Amino acid sequence: MRADGRRPDELRPTTISPGFIGQALGSALVTAGRTRVICTANLEPQTPGWLKRGGWVTAEYSMLPGATRPRGRRDPGGRGKEIQRLVGRSLRAAVDLGRLVGRDGPLSIICDCDVIEADGGTRTASITGGYVALVIALRRLVAQGILEAAPIIAPVAAVSVGMVALGGGKETSALLDLPYAEDSVAAVDLNVVMRGEGMVEIQGTGEDGVFSRPELARMLDLAEHGCRQLFAIQAAALEVADA
Repeated sequence: MRADGRRPDELRPTTISPGFIGQALGSALVTAGRTRVICTANLEPQTPGWLKRGGWVTAEYSMLPGATRPRGRRDPGGRGKEIQRLVGRSLRAAVDLGRLVGRDGPLSIICDCDVIEADGGTRTASITGGYVALVIALRRLVAQGILEAAPIIAPVAAVSVGMVALGGGKETSALLDLPYAEDSVAAVDLNVVMRGEGMVEIQGTGEDGVFSRPELARMLDLAEHGCRQLFAIQAAALEVADA
């Protein structure tokens, strides 16, 4: 039995509240258990100089000092920069960048993901909530006449999975959506990003040695199961945003 009473294939209680930041073009507060991330999406003044065609989507990720115990640092450091690159790649996978062109030329959108409370899964929550903020921003650009249509390919969401020994035993079990208490002792830590029915990125590490192909298959099955539920939560949030 998991410490919080969940089944191995059960997500933490997850909500996405759209329009959380009124000043942003698009925004959402995503909550997964005790992890909470504010995601905003806004236009950047210009696209990267090296970009030859189409628009661009990128991301920044940070964690408030009080989001962890003990207090963290405002400097994202190497880990934060690696996470924001993952978030940016994941959100770009949701968009047809070739169609991210407005009446005055190519558009660049930046998604900021700010962790206000961390209890594991901050990068996956950032991707899941960042997608909702991004879609809201694109829809507003359509409403403003800047874009003809929102160039979304398919929803993108992410979730963590891992192999964890429960109850002080040695045998590990595949678990979905790890809080910090499980993530910190996991024998295998996996983060999976999905777009629709396909996988965008898999980040996996054998923290305590190696893991087998059957174990990987079990974890990927769990991740697919979790992402399908997250797609439904995203869709419900976007319906609220449209109301």
